[in-house]
Amino acid sequence: MFDLKVQHAMSRSFLSLSPDLELTAAIALLKKHQVIGAPVVDEQQQLVGYLSEQDCLAPLTINSYFCDGRITVADVMHQDVLTTSTQTPLLEVALKMQQPHKPKQYPVVEQNKVIGIVSRTQVLHALSRSYQSCNAA
Repeated sequence: MFDLKVQHAMSRSFLSLSPDLELTAAIALLKKHQVIGAPVVDEQQQLVGYLSEQDCLAPLTINSYFCDGRITVADVMHQDVLTTSTQTPLLEVALKMQQPHKPKQYPVVEQNKVIGIVSRTQVLHALSRSYQSCNAA
């Protein structure tokens, strides 16, 4: 169990968003992919931000009331993104995810490029498999 790394739980298939994407289109993609947020990447797949449902709520509420025009992902995303790497111990990520106000999913970054995502559900499943195998022995 102690040698599990992020690479054992992460998904290399993930939704990413362009900073220029209109916010309503981004929200539709989040819903379609059934995720609560997604990394925002540039043309080189480098991380430039993260967009969560929480980021969308206030600007969209205000804009829908005043009809203030076009809002893009870049307008509302947060740029101070917590990330992880494939070699980060899974227990470290699991402990971070339990803390208040910490993300429930992390972009996995290698050589400044987003290569995957690891979610709380994925971490939970990997730890559960590990727990089952150590108790079966």
